[in-house]
Amino acid sequence: GSGFGMAGGGDVQGLQAPLIGTPTKPRKNALGAAVKSVVPILEWLPSYPWKRCFLADISGGLTLGCILMGQSLAHADLCKVRLISGPYSCIMPPIMYAVFGTSIHASVGTGALVSLLTGEQLIKLGDDIEYRSHAGAILTLEVGVILVVMGVCRLAFLVRFLSRPALSGFITASSLLIIFSQLANMIGLPPWASKGGFIGILVHHRNEFHHFNSVTTLMSAVGFAFLANAKRLKQIPGLRKIADFKELFAMMVTLFIAKHYNSTVEDEEKKIIVVGHMPTGLPSFSVPVGTDDLDLAKQLLPGAALVAIVVFLCSFAGAKKFAMRDGYQIRPFNELIALGVANAVGSFNGAVPTQIGLSRMSIAHMCGVKSQLGANIIVGITIAAITQALSGYLYSIPKCILCCIIVNAAGHLAEFPEAAKLLRLAMDSQYTWKSRSEFFVWIVGFLGTLYFGAFLGMVIAVVFSLFLILHQVVNPEITELGFHPDKVQDKLAPCGRKYRVRQWMNIARENVVTEEGILVCRLEGPLFYANVESLQEWLDEREVAHEEQTGDTYKGIILSAAAIPFMDTTATATLEEMITHYRERNILFFCANTFGQTGRLIANKLESSMSTILATEELKEKLRQCSAVDDFVSLIVEHHQSSRLPLCRSGSSMWNFTNGEFSYNSGGYWLAGPPTE
Repeated sequence: GSGFGMAGGGDVQGLQAPLIGTPTKPRKNALGAAVKSVVPILEWLPSYPWKRCFLADISGGLTLGCILMGQSLAHADLCKVRLISGPYSCIMPPIMYAVFGTSIHASVGTGALVSLLTGEQLIKLGDDIEYRSHAGAILTLEVGVILVVMGVCRLAFLVRFLSRPALSGFITASSLLIIFSQLANMIGLPPWASKGGFIGILVHHRNEFHHFNSVTTLMSAVGFAFLANAKRLKQIPGLRKIADFKELFAMMVTLFIAKHYNSTVEDEEKKIIVVGHMPTGLPSFSVPVGTDDLDLAKQLLPGAALVAIVVFLCSFAGAKKFAMRDGYQIRPFNELIALGVANAVGSFNGAVPTQIGLSRMSIAHMCGVKSQLGANIIVGITIAAITQALSGYLYSIPKCILCCIIVNAAGHLAEFPEAAKLLRLAMDSQYTWKSRSEFFVWIVGFLGTLYFGAFLGMVIAVVFSLFLILHQVVNPEITELGFHPDKVQDKLAPCGRKYRVRQWMNIARENVVTEEGILVCRLEGPLFYANVESLQEWLDEREVAHEEQTGDTYKGIILSAAAIPFMDTTATATLEEMITHYRERNILFFCANTFGQTGRLIANKLESSMSTILATEELKEKLRQCSAVDDFVSLIVEHHQSSRLPLCRSGSSMWNFTNGEFSYNSGGYWLAGPPTE
C-alpha cells in the first residue's frame, strides 16, 4: 500500500515518502484517490507501523509538547493577548495539520515572527486585553480562510514575488523589533512606564529608566544567559534533558524564585512582575465572529492577508528544507490547505495565528519523530493535558523570563550573514547591476521594517521587489557579441570538408573582436510588449554610434535568441516592422539560435520578411537552413557579394568567394554550418 513520510535522524526504513497524489499502485476508486490526495492522513495512517515507530513518535511528541508549552506562553505575550491563548493555539491546530499536511517534521504552533505581526495589528485596538484576545481569534479565522482560498485557487505562486533578499531584510529587522519590544519588561519597568517599548522610552522618555527593577534585571540577565548557552549542557552527562527542555526548566525554576521573593516584599513596585491569573481547563468551542464584529473583521482583514503570507512563507520554506534533506515530497496545495484549516479551526478555541516552527522541526528531526502523529497529534494532546492540569499553577511565572525566551529565539532569526554575502556580490564588478542590486533590496526591506514597523515594512519589501521585477523585465539585459580570434573550433562535415564555428561572447571580454559591418547581439529574458521597444532603442543607439565611428551603416544585424524563452505577438509585429525598416536601408536583420515557441513564432511570422531582401533564390533557400550566428554571418556576407557590394573585412581576414564557395582566409575552411554534398 501507499506509505508516508520517513523521518530523519533514525531508521530510514519503514515509512515511505509521502508522494501525495501519486499512489504506489493504480486505484480503481478515483473518488477515494482524490479524497486521499487532499486528506493524506487517510493514506498513511492505515499502514502506520505501530510497533516500529510509535514509541519514537511518543517520545518526540512529548518533548515537542513541553517545549511548545513554554514558547506559546511567551508568544502570546508578544501577540498582546491573554497568555492562555498561547497554549490554546497549540491544541487543535497541530492536530488539524496532521490531517491535511504533508511534512513529517512540521511542528505547528505559535512563532515569534507571526506573533510580532499579530501583536502589531492588535495593539492598535486599545488596552483591553480581553477585547484584543477576541480580535486575535477573528484575525486567526481570517488568516485560515485566506490560506484555504489560496490553496483552492492554486495561488501559492503569489508569495514568490517577495524576493529572498527582501524577505531576509524583513526578517532580520523584525528580529530586532522583537528584541527591542521585550527589553522594557526584561528590566522590570512597570506597565505604565513601558508604553511605547524600549526604543520609545530611550528616545522620548529617558526619565522612566529610574523605575527599573534590579531583581528583575538580574533574573533576566541570568535567565537569558542560561537559555543562550543551554545547548552546551548536552555535552554533560545527565544534563541533556535540561538543555532539551530549557524553556520549561527556566520557567519552573523562576516560578518558585518569584513566588518566594514576592511573598517577602511588601512594596508592589519592587516585586517581580508575574503573568497573574490564568483560566483553568481546556478552551471552549465558540464561533469567533458575531454580527457585531463585522466592522472589526473588515478592519483586521489587510493585516490578516499579510500574516497569512508570512505564515505560508516561513512554514513552507522550513518544510521544504527538511523534505529535501530526507527525500520525501511536500506540495504547496496541501500545505496551504493544512495551515488554513489549522488556523481556522484554532480560532474557534481563541487561538492566535500559528505556523510551522523551524527550530521545532530541527528538534523533531533530532528526536527521531517518524510521522505527523509524533510531530503534531501527540503534541496537541500533550499541550491539552498540561493546560488542563497545570494552567492554574502558572500564576507566578515571571514575565521577564517569557521575554527572555522570545529574545533568545529572535536572535536566531537575524540573517546578517546573508547581508554580508549580498554586499560582497554588490561590490563585484563582474556581475550586472541586476545581480548587484539585491543588496539594496535587502537594505530597503531591513530599514523599511525597522523604521515603519513589521506590517508596513513587509508591504514596502513586496512593493520594492515587484518594482525591481517590472524594471528588469522592461529593461532586459542586451549584450553586443563578438568572438575571440584564437578560439575558433575546427569541425569536420559529413562530406569531408572542414569548417569553423566561432564562440560568440560579450565584447567586454579580453581580446574579443566584432564582425566588421555586422552587429551581433543577445537579449536575456522574454521579449514581449513591455520591453520590445527597449530592444529597438538599443539597436538605434548602436546604429548611430557605428555611423559616427565608421561613416558607414551596418550591413546586417543578428539577434541571438538563445536566451529568449518567450516571445509574444506584439514583439513579433514590432520585429517585422523593424525588418521592413532595415530593408529600406539595405540592412539585413536575422534571428539566430531560436528554439521552442520562440523559434516557431519567428519561422511562421518573420521568415518571409527576412528573406524578402535576399538577392537570389539560392540565398532564400539557404536562409531556411541557417540556425547559428555564424550561419547568418555567412549569409549576410554572401548576400552583399551577390549584390556586388564591397567585401566585408573581419580583423585581418578577408571573406573570399572562390567559384561561388565561401571560405575563411582562403584556407579551405567553411565558416558557417557544414557544406552539403
